[in-house]
Amino acid sequence: MKAMLTGFMFFVTSTTLLSLHAAESIEPALNGSELEITRWLEDQEGNMLELLERIVNINSGSLNKPGVDEIAAIFSRELRALGFSIATLPGEVIEMPSCPGSNYNVDVTDHVLASKTGSGKKLLLMGHLDTVFPTSSLFQTFRREGDTMYGPGVSDMKGGLVVMLYALKALQEFGLLDDKDMTILLNSDEEMGSLSSRKYVEQQALLHDYGLVYESGSNLVRTRKGLGQARFVVHGRASHAGGAHEEGRSAIKELAYKIVEIENMTNYETGVTVNVGVVSGGEARNTISPCAEALVDLRYPDPQQGLDARDQFEGIFGDVLSYPIETTEITTDSWINLHRPPKIPTPESDNLLTKTLAIGRLLGLDIGTTDSGGGTDGSLSQAVGLPTLDSLGSSGTGAHSEREQGVVSSLVERAQLSAVLIQRLAAE
Repeated sequence: MKAMLTGFMFFVTSTTLLSLHAAESIEPALNGSELEITRWLEDQEGNMLELLERIVNINSGSLNKPGVDEIAAIFSRELRALGFSIATLPGEVIEMPSCPGSNYNVDVTDHVLASKTGSGKKLLLMGHLDTVFPTSSLFQTFRREGDTMYGPGVSDMKGGLVVMLYALKALQEFGLLDDKDMTILLNSDEEMGSLSSRKYVEQQALLHDYGLVYESGSNLVRTRKGLGQARFVVHGRASHAGGAHEEGRSAIKELAYKIVEIENMTNYETGVTVNVGVVSGGEARNTISPCAEALVDLRYPDPQQGLDARDQFEGIFGDVLSYPIETTEITTDSWINLHRPPKIPTPESDNLLTKTLAIGRLLGLDIGTTDSGGGTDGSLSQAVGLPTLDSLGSSGTGAHSEREQGVVSSLVERAQLSAVLIQRLAAE
């Protein structure tokens, strides 16, 4: 069991500054059982696509609890058939401030924890069941054109879930799964920031030796920015826009002033970006707005930058910016959450990365490394000390948009990579 690290700050050593393209991990050639695994997976593309089409056609937007539960049930059955014990981890309701009549509370459904005991290194595999697409989205179905597939979550990350499952199926096919000590955590709220499941990710990370995350990516992600989110609700004083304009205190006006200050926090030189992504407010054209609200996204490369941004948010939310006179008739309620620390490389995570790249070369795969401003649960596990490898899922682009697509051939390729990697990591 790993000791909890204090805070999220890591100091990058000269070892981690080495170019991963220059660093070499010497891996032995594929042995007989590994060759059997990879050959078996070559024949599984049709089965992988059949499962992927099935689950992509089930809407599992984060707030669609029945849909997420249906995906959870499918993978629970599959993993149970592979010898895993299945448990559910309770979701919860995340309460947030909101204007009267608008409810922004996040109701998170349960998460899946699959586990099996064995010998060797303890591996934690992670993936998420939810997508960003609500039931109202027009982007709902799977389709394929040649080596390209389209659909909600086809790469982020239902493709990754299929890759993970078939890597395990390949190991099971040749009797290589029974002796593995593994846990699989499939959460239901990753696209909402893992607000409910963060504690489970961190708890499990402390019990394992390696973490593997099945997010999509053409390359393996080495570093990631930290993520935060804020929701704030401005309360004003309603009044008639014509007959008593001066008696009103516009929440929308104050919201607009605050938005300008928040957006000005973006600094491309330091890597900090802030985006006011959702706004709403007001009651009628001829009414001074009594309430307005906004949802804010924050990205930052360094842990201290996140803490500084939180302080800036609190200052902006605590001041009245739109009226030159002192008033107590404008107030702001806020909720701020730094929900993911930056994923900062360590010597251990770099060793895991270079090992995986070397296995990829043995398989003839052209995989590189990259950095990302997007977040994953691998940031949470690495921050508490678990060397975590990112983006092992299928290759794709256009995530979080109706342009989302994936590479069909990458399903088998990434399952082969993952199966060999799991086999070798467990045997260390």
